[in-house]
Amino acid sequence: MLHKPLASRAVALALAALIALPTPAFAWGRNAHRASARLAESRLTPEARAAVRELLDEGESLADASTWADEHSREIPGSASWHFVNVPVDAPRYDDRYCHGDCVVSRLAEFRRILADPTAPKARRRMALRYVVHLVQDVHQPLHVGDRRDRGGNTVQVSFFRDEFTNLHQVWDSGILRNEFRNEREVADALFEVARRPTSRDWPGGKAEDWADESLAAAKKAYLTPGSSQPIRSGARLGQEYQDIHIRVVVERLTKAGMRLSEVLNADLAPARKGAGRPNAVPAPHLDRKKAPAPAQAPR
Repeated sequence: MLHKPLASRAVALALAALIALPTPAFAWGRNAHRASARLAESRLTPEARAAVRELLDEGESLADASTWADEHSREIPGSASWHFVNVPVDAPRYDDRYCHGDCVVSRLAEFRRILADPTAPKARRRMALRYVVHLVQDVHQPLHVGDRRDRGGNTVQVSFFRDEFTNLHQVWDSGILRNEFRNEREVADALFEVARRPTSRDWPGGKAEDWADESLAAAKKAYLTPGSSQPIRSGARLGQEYQDIHIRVVVERLTKAGMRLSEVLNADLAPARKGAGRPNAVPAPHLDRKKAPAPAQAPR
């Protein structure tokens, strides 16, 4: 039998080894995806809202749909690469050569084409809708774009507040939000508040490549040790200073994702009639408490 100190060390090493194993690169935590989708849903036109309701399963909200791609990832072989694009963190901007024809940018474009095609089978469009919601959000996660040959921070082992064994990618997926908000409702409240600010009015618009450029710019700072120009190394301890620097960035990225997702869905599901101009999205109210084709249908 191991002595207690040795046993504790063995457990710690085992945990560290498990964390270091390759894992799917999922972006944002459940609360983040759902809160951003709730913001998007509040800004849909009546036509787009009706189309979403028609495509999704009965009782399934846009927030429910936002986590589908992660929850069913193992049922769709090869889909892990659809969630990210590895752009070197020292690159000036996103470029198609980093996509290799199969990344979050190209897949988002592919699923948008399916979603906007009224002649496509309903099951195919339903799956496309779920992926469009999720991938618009994923491309706004800085470490799903910026990369330092470490799988978007997945192999940079750090401690963050009470999380003694985590990695930089997980800090951005959920750690920063978890240390600021208690639940999905609080996250959503923060996103709705930011979306109402006059300075946020110009955020909608652009395309996936532009959003990837923004995430890359944020990733350049996410990789730095607070107060210095030195990159974060494995074994670093991150805490309140890192939290204070980046919480506003996380909230802003999720807010932009929600606002832009609503525009994407309004355009793809309820395009303006000829001569009618651009459809007007419903303002966000205050929240009261041809590469590889996409799969033809959702797995059973």
